[in-house]
Amino acid sequence: MFFLLSISFFLLFPFNIQSLICPIYNIFNNETSIINSCDKNFSLCTYIITQSNYRRCLGIYTFDKNFKTKENLISIRQLALVDDFEEKYSNITECILDIDKTGTNLLCRCNSNNCTLKWKTAKNFNEKFYLKHKLIKQYEYNNWFLLLIIILLTIIIISIISIIIIIIIIIKYKWYKKRYEKDDRSFLANISCASTNISHTEIDEFLSSNPTYQSIINHGKNSIIYRAWTTEKDNLQHEKKLVAVKVYHSQQYKNIFENEIQILRMIHHSAIINFISHGWHDLCPYIILEYYDLGSLNNYLHSHKLSWSICYSFLLSLIDAIDYLHYEDLSSNDYLTLNRIRKPIIIHRDIKSSNILIKSYPNLSLYLSDFGLAKILSPILIPNDFIQIGTYRYMAPELLELAITHTSDALCKVDMYAIGLVMWEIVTQCQDYSCSIDYQLPYAEYINMNEMNENKILDTLHRIVVNERKRPIIHRTTNMNSKLSDVLTIIEDCWKHEPESRINARPALYRLRHLE
Repeated sequence: MFFLLSISFFLLFPFNIQSLICPIYNIFNNETSIINSCDKNFSLCTYIITQSNYRRCLGIYTFDKNFKTKENLISIRQLALVDDFEEKYSNITECILDIDKTGTNLLCRCNSNNCTLKWKTAKNFNEKFYLKHKLIKQYEYNNWFLLLIIILLTIIIISIISIIIIIIIIIKYKWYKKRYEKDDRSFLANISCASTNISHTEIDEFLSSNPTYQSIINHGKNSIIYRAWTTEKDNLQHEKKLVAVKVYHSQQYKNIFENEIQILRMIHHSAIINFISHGWHDLCPYIILEYYDLGSLNNYLHSHKLSWSICYSFLLSLIDAIDYLHYEDLSSNDYLTLNRIRKPIIIHRDIKSSNILIKSYPNLSLYLSDFGLAKILSPILIPNDFIQIGTYRYMAPELLELAITHTSDALCKVDMYAIGLVMWEIVTQCQDYSCSIDYQLPYAEYINMNEMNENKILDTLHRIVVNERKRPIIHRTTNMNSKLSDVLTIIEDCWKHEPESRINARPALYRLRHLE
């Protein structure tokens, strides 16, 4: 049967010699229907052909957790077709299964016809699985042991001085709470009802209906983002609406989920992703967001050159959004209506082109997204606020070498460095740029990160960015568009090596606006 299907694909598409055929199969929360391979039950699978150089076959599999990894004990959970613009798996033709970060599923991506139907387990899989769970148990044990030691030491060292310090902290905290959170209750009572024409029942219906591979927008480390239509209601107030549903893989990402919800509730800006609602489905948290039809900036720049007007619009929107986040709302009390609060300083901490979305209607517009790692800056900062977090490629020099100054301004300067890299990605795809080059990620001209493990990437970036002080190459010519030349100067001011010399968002926004 599979042979006949392959022949039919060839007859239907005789000139698609470079096409990739991937089987498609989805099963969610229905373990009784899991099969071992699609060729045993053709009716449960479909086959998709693509000619894109950036698409791969994706396989997600379940297995017996008692170290039994024989192929006949592994079952398909999902087969799909996904994008991989960094071409990490372009030369992998076999489906080699390896355990995912949660330890609950096996994954593979491969680049040959129907490769996800014939899988092999990675070498030393049992040892890796055992080590992963052993480390988790050891980590839990160490946490309890450390907690016990802290409790004992706290009892021993409590003194009059420590009591005085605690009293001072409480007084400062109450002062801060009174100043900055005066109108929180009225705001939170209203904002959670925003766009309530989309019900949790409708989202549950979608997630329970085995969404097909066409519904997957992105498959990330901690979540899957689906494109979904809300169900149609008889009530005219409930119109069908296209939304994005960000479903976290499990409840272990609860802290990231709650942090993102807290921040999305308090921000409202024309260049920041629009939050609609949130909830839980089968012990997995989800967030409902506005749908942005053109995907990420990273994907868009792969296939589009920008006019100067679009390029300028993107740059201005991006800097305006960062300016909004980095500065506390100091409007008068008359500005604080029933459903508004005074926004504190917020740093994003993971600015990159793949976390910026594009929408085509009513105008081509840019939106900053993914606030799971974002941070609200309080007047009192702690060491944990300055940890090395984010994406290595976009990390500032001081963060790569763990030498960041413990101030609010230093954290904002880390965001500005990443903004400079994203602005470079945008400008190099502008039609007025002096050198016509294909789109590439920052530092791609120096290193190929697809061929390195995580530690090697960090070491290489440290050498290039910190030691050699290199930055992505900028091409200038004497006949270059003068406004574009001014933008390149702003970019260089954003990614300066010394954070004290780096420009802040507001001066950068002021200089951009004067280019109109």
